[in-house]
Amino acid sequence: QMSTASESIAAHLKSSGLIRRQGLIGGKWIDAYDGRTFEVTNPATGEVITNVARMGGKETDDAIASAHDAFLAWSKLTAAERSKCLRKWHDLIISRKEELGQLMTLEQGKPLKEAIGEVGYGASFIEFYAEEAKRVYGDVIPATLPDRRLFVLKQ
Repeated sequence: QMSTASESIAAHLKSSGLIRRQGLIGGKWIDAYDGRTFEVTNPATGEVITNVARMGGKETDDAIASAHDAFLAWSKLTAAERSKCLRKWHDLIISRKEELGQLMTLEQGKPLKEAIGEVGYGASFIEFYAEEAKRVYGDVIPATLPDRRLFVLKQ
């Protein structure tokens, strides 16, 4: 049984889409193929927050195949497009850092202030790589033969 405060927070996070029962594969929210779920509990209180899909081997294989397809599409983006995508992801996290912190507090039992700080810290890495994505340059490597030039094109 959840406390009133925890119930209120969990209800808000569910209505905002941050707590979902399904898993995301190939851009679609899906249930486990066999319909199984498991409980997510707050370790500090033992309260059940929600039930989520218990994904298995088939779902894992589908997620891997989907990630491979996404990688192929991602590799065709320019450095500027990748940077823009990462920046948008960073901005979405920052815009919801309090809610993400509340979710972490429910899931992990950690203090809210610490959880919100951890969200910001994690987002800072995305921001860093969003900026680095703009600087995808090739390298010219000294060759051992005078009539050769070696270069690396980073993708």
